[in-house]
Amino acid sequence: MIDIKTNATKKLALAAVLSALGVAVLAIGSFIQVLDLSAAALAGFVIVIAVIELQKYYPFLMYLVISILAFLLLPNKYPALFFAFFGGFYPIFKAYVEKYHYVIAWAVKFSMFNLFFACLILLAGVLAERGFLPPVENNNLYDFLSNFKFIVFAVANFIFLVYDIAMTRIINLYIIKLRKLIGLKNYF
Repeated sequence: MIDIKTNATKKLALAAVLSALGVAVLAIGSFIQVLDLSAAALAGFVIVIAVIELQKYYPFLMYLVISILAFLLLPNKYPALFFAFFGGFYPIFKAYVEKYHYVIAWAVKFSMFNLFFACLILLAGVLAERGFLPPVENNNLYDFLSNFKFIVFAVANFIFLVYDIAMTRIINLYIIKLRKLIGLKNYF
């Protein structure tokens, strides 16, 4: 009985530390505005560690905690928005989808990405218009998207493909090499 409580306490402590790390990475992206997308993607790797090490409901709870804290604490909300809409959710989604045949998995992943990307663009525009987010420079986002929708989505899908492949390779690197160095496998 004591081992179960100790194990749960260790998992909760690791989840808290990883959540704080995720918010810290998003804070860097908030202060250095060029890094807002990169920070959201990098903070997603915190969720990857939770999916691998903690499993069950911990990744979902960490995703919610990081998203809420980022929206409450960060001065620039764009990294929080990117994390909430994609960077934090995608590692959890990827873990479940990749259990299926790779053709189905890729089709579902690209469908999900395009749906979230379209919603993110619309939501960011609406929130910027209403003053909840800093305005987009010169409000040219709508003009740009209306003229180059296909190009924007094509480039975004290519970046998503590279991101997914890079995430898979980093996950493999973590499982094969880094996990042994850190010692989390024997921690629980």
